[in-house]
Amino acid sequence: MKPIVFVKAAMSLDGKIATKTGESQWISNEASRAYVHGLRAEYAAICVGVETVIQDDPRLTIRHDGKEDCHIRMVLDSKGRIPLTSKLLNDDFRSQTIVFTTQHMPLNIEQQILSKGARVIRLKDQDGRVDLKDWIDVCANLNIPSIYIEGGGEVIAASLKAEIVDIFAVAIAPMIIGGQDAKGIVGGSGIEHLKDAIRLKNPKYRWFEDDLILEYHVVKGNKQ
Repeated sequence: MKPIVFVKAAMSLDGKIATKTGESQWISNEASRAYVHGLRAEYAAICVGVETVIQDDPRLTIRHDGKEDCHIRMVLDSKGRIPLTSKLLNDDFRSQTIVFTTQHMPLNIEQQILSKGARVIRLKDQDGRVDLKDWIDVCANLNIPSIYIEGGGEVIAASLKAEIVDIFAVAIAPMIIGGQDAKGIVGGSGIEHLKDAIRLKNPKYRWFEDDLILEYHVVKGNKQ
């Protein structure tokens, strides 16, 4: 059975996930971030793209009541760009890290990642990136029942395009960032016609002080 995929992002009221210089910590407030850690605990794996690792160096752990735990941590890294000094490859939970890559990762990078105790899984290549449908199939074969994706815009766009997303959530912070060069919540090339827009249904919302978290189910087939 294919895993349930939950995608979550934090954005400003004008749809930006970072400033034009790439600064993104923190758009959402402390209360909504605490809720996110609760969500992480509900999923068997947490996944980010390599850009998030490069920019933020996250640990992707679960922190609650002063304690820290870890589920499976995944990085989508088609070319082997993950910094070898990153926390995901060097902390006490590094054996829980899987780097999903393609034929484009150099063998010496793979060997260095493996030597740290993390795993590397090579997948099919699609336009120079990890083939996400192949990724989901492999995760199913690994008996991973659910995956929580904390996007960057490109990972969000690619996962929506691949039609692997079941639930989409966004934390909206009461701020306006602006700027054409500031990254938006969904990257990629976008659509040309509204009839091709990805449709969402069954809305839920929660307030965390001034932050609003919206959650929807993604309509499979995506088009109406």
